[in-house]
Amino acid sequence: MEVAHKVQYKVRELGTRSVTLFPTQAQIKREIKDVPLKPGTNEISILGFSPTIDKNSVMVEGSGSATITGISVEFVPNHELFDDVYPDDDSDDSLSDDDSDEFKEADEYPGLAEAFEREQELSDHLQKAREEILNADDRLKILDSYSKSVDKREGVIISEVLETYKQQRERAYEDRMAGTLRERTIIKALSKAESERLRLSKLKDKQHYKTFKAQNKVLKAKQKAKSKQLKRIEEKRKEKERIRNERARCWPKYCYTVHIQLEVNPSFTPSSSRRSSFSSEVDVVKRSESRTVPLEENPTCDLLLSYVTNSAFWTPSYDLQLSTVNATGTLCFDAGLHNTTSETWENCKITLSTSQATSSTLDDSIPILVPWHIKLASKGSAGNIFNSRQERQQKNEWQSKKIAAPAPKPRQEMFGLNTAPAENDYQTQLMMLEQQNKKRLMMARQEQDGPAAARWGSHQPQAQQMIQQQQILQAQQQAQRQQMLNPQMTGAAQMMGPPQMPQQQMQMQMQMQTHGMMQQQRGQQTLEDFIMSEEVNRDDDDVTMPDTQPSLEFQNSLVEETGFTTTYDLPGLKTLVPKFTVSKQRVARLNFANVLFSHTVVAKYQPVAYLRAKLRNNSKLTLLRGPASLTLDGSFMGQAKIPRCNSGEIFSLSLGVDSAIRVMYPKPDVRRSTSGMFSKEDSSVYVRTVTVHNTRVTATKPAQVLVLDQVPVSEDDRLRVDISNPRGLTLGGAPQAAGLPGRETQEDKNWGKATATLKGGGQITWDVSLNPGKAVKLGLEYAVSMPSGDAAQEC
Repeated sequence: MEVAHKVQYKVRELGTRSVTLFPTQAQIKREIKDVPLKPGTNEISILGFSPTIDKNSVMVEGSGSATITGISVEFVPNHELFDDVYPDDDSDDSLSDDDSDEFKEADEYPGLAEAFEREQELSDHLQKAREEILNADDRLKILDSYSKSVDKREGVIISEVLETYKQQRERAYEDRMAGTLRERTIIKALSKAESERLRLSKLKDKQHYKTFKAQNKVLKAKQKAKSKQLKRIEEKRKEKERIRNERARCWPKYCYTVHIQLEVNPSFTPSSSRRSSFSSEVDVVKRSESRTVPLEENPTCDLLLSYVTNSAFWTPSYDLQLSTVNATGTLCFDAGLHNTTSETWENCKITLSTSQATSSTLDDSIPILVPWHIKLASKGSAGNIFNSRQERQQKNEWQSKKIAAPAPKPRQEMFGLNTAPAENDYQTQLMMLEQQNKKRLMMARQEQDGPAAARWGSHQPQAQQMIQQQQILQAQQQAQRQQMLNPQMTGAAQMMGPPQMPQQQMQMQMQMQTHGMMQQQRGQQTLEDFIMSEEVNRDDDDVTMPDTQPSLEFQNSLVEETGFTTTYDLPGLKTLVPKFTVSKQRVARLNFANVLFSHTVVAKYQPVAYLRAKLRNNSKLTLLRGPASLTLDGSFMGQAKIPRCNSGEIFSLSLGVDSAIRVMYPKPDVRRSTSGMFSKEDSSVYVRTVTVHNTRVTATKPAQVLVLDQVPVSEDDRLRVDISNPRGLTLGGAPQAAGLPGRETQEDKNWGKATATLKGGGQITWDVSLNPGKAVKLGLEYAVSMPSGDAAQEC
């Protein structure tokens, strides 16, 4: 088919109408407005869909004067460049060079230059004065020499010679005296000038020292600022690298491209069309046939794409704050939004859904009961008609379908940059393993919320099952570590071809690991349910839970229940970017009134009191199973698990050991005796005492304590066990009053009340209401009788 017009869009350029997050996947709806069309065949291509989408879930709807004639989904390599989509920041991170005048010479000290010039000038005058003195001395020497040679000359007039000598000598002497006086004056002035220069030089040195200290301080400050700037640049570089690595983990190597063929006919347009498994509904508008109205030369249409993707889901989490003083609680219901696809969903409406529908369940057929035939076995053989072979086979098949979800492609094959082989990326493989384990554990938790009958798969003791499963789990984890620590073997095996045995082994190990952990959690949940049923029945008999509807003070999301699905519409528009950090959004805030706090004591095993809280879900919301941050009386306690709880149901939480309730359980007292005239019997009387002390004196209500103990159960008619204290206890009989003050003084006179009950398996329970600051002593006395000479032992 010849295409007359082609239009391409990139998926990140399209607007997102809505995102519906499910516990394991997400449904996205994107819209394209005003798609330009031309008469004839048009092909609209949308590039860059995440490789995690389900191509069979792509649906196209639209409106406009065109007909969808074909839809195709193609899996192609990603031809975009990572640096083009996420360019590097061009901001200047270089160090600023502003210390060019850092060591600029300081200006001359005022007056020092003039002092130097004055001293130099005086030195010159002193040298001139001394020169005049030397000149006069030399002239005097010449006159003396001349006077000594006069007597040797002839024709010399003495008077004239003497007169000349006198005049010249007087002149020379005057010159010498004038030079001497000038020298003295100049020396004094020069001394003062030198003192002034020295004073000014000292002042200059002091100023220079201060300037040097100031410059040194400025230099240190600049060096410190430069060091901080270097650290900021390094931190900025690390942050850029972290963001780049995180974006690279969600950068697709391959992507899906959706091609939509539209037919524009100027004469008429059909109503709608559908192609194979893709939904392609178009609301068409017939063109005007009036001659006065011209036909649209450039028609347009609007398209709406809907598809489902993996690697995007939501998980519930809670923040629970309890107060034992007011017996109230506040539960903040949060949703963790996960998006590790390659797509960004901007400014869209986000809806959370609890739907767990999967395509694999559509192919399951309703099982048919097969007749269960039994017969007598040979003597001495062990009989086992607890369940049939067909039942075990069907349960195993159903269990494997629940656990073995369709394994997606390894993430390192779909995401990442091609700078290094993905097979050698140890961190990526660990991340993939952890993510798939989380998904499978999530499915296992959801299965635990099903009917209780599904939890009983074998009559083997629970403790033995848990020990064996823990050993298998440890062995599987060790094998996974050894495999992950040898990336070269894994990479070589993956390069060999399609079989990829290490990858299949890893998936099988992950499935076995999830199965073992789920079975272990089943065993623990079964034991907890047994204890919880006992406590719930006990409390429901004595205490009536109030039906007070708590007021919600927080802006909640819009909740809607449709059939088996509950949806939460988050307020406002949100943006989900691909990242491995969970984004939390507040769903609702619930207030609990009249929270029941109780204590359980099994002093025979541990002399402590365990605190437990019971809460009724009076809201219209269904609380899903998830982790909760627990705060008790303003102190953070740690992480707890909120079980699934429908509206109106009660759930309980274990709050650990309450140190304010002290328990003392000393060793038993034994008295032995022999009785009987014809048939001798040996009898041993055992006396045990449990002392419980409520040290919380400021409490306003009594503490509700459930104390558990036991007596042995005989498996032989000749071995009898008789309970003498508490009196009147019978199996399944009415509760009997019990308990004595814990201390002999009068302070425990009004300690409260307690009743004792005998239950199956030799279990004795005391329901104690213990007043603040009081102590109670609970006694247990029983006798074990047997024929003389025999001994009792545990089965």
